[in-house]
Amino acid sequence: MMMAECGCAPHAVDDYILPVTENIKLADRIFWMTFAAPELARRAKAGNGVMVYASQGSDPMLGRPFAVADAESGKISICYMIIGRGTELLSKVQPGASLRVRGLIGAAYPDSAKELLLAAGGVGVGAVMLKKKERAKSASLYVGMPGRGCEALADKILSIHPDAKIYTDDGSFGEGNSMFNVLPRPLGEGRQLWCCGPPGFLDAMRLYYERTPRQLYYIIDKRMACGFGGCMGCVVETANGPKRVCVDGAMFRADEVDLHDD
Repeated sequence: MMMAECGCAPHAVDDYILPVTENIKLADRIFWMTFAAPELARRAKAGNGVMVYASQGSDPMLGRPFAVADAESGKISICYMIIGRGTELLSKVQPGASLRVRGLIGAAYPDSAKELLLAAGGVGVGAVMLKKKERAKSASLYVGMPGRGCEALADKILSIHPDAKIYTDDGSFGEGNSMFNVLPRPLGEGRQLWCCGPPGFLDAMRLYYERTPRQLYYIIDKRMACGFGGCMGCVVETANGPKRVCVDGAMFRADEVDLHDD
């Protein structure tokens, strides 16, 4: 059920009440939640996200922003980690319950690369999975995770992208203990690498590709309050001035953004 009036612009940000069809634990503090959302599934592009409200009341008041990790058969999915009270509440939601969801937020990722490498650390995989689906065989997906205890996370990724390459810190499963042993470099013209994950992971990518930073892109996670550009809570300082993740997009060239600006 949509809370906003019908007939909005195709890319308007609206609030919906959506039924949860799945909410499963994939690893320590990492969950996968799926909503029945035919309109959002039809519109969603890689780079889009949603604001999910942990309850239909006012506590907590603010939603939590997540990338759309998958969109198919009238459903959208998010991959999230328990960070605070809001995500803790989300982890307890049972299938059949309904939540308020605001979307779509964010801008679709620009894409001009002939060869695209997608690299993610842990829950950051949610920000690149839909792009892998859009590009299919013309993109490669590399995912790093701790290891034991993350088997279900790996299985979920592989169920959607069987050709994904999984790496585990402890080497307990997957294709090795570090994607940095196999990621190609340098990144020449026509080849780009997009990465999402914790700050240490992004810093490691910047160092690994220090000779070709113009072909390296970060997908940055920021806290948000509104999701439509009014609160200025998700601003990232870039070489081209301040950008709002919720409306301007979450992807930035590595040499144009300071990861540690706050």
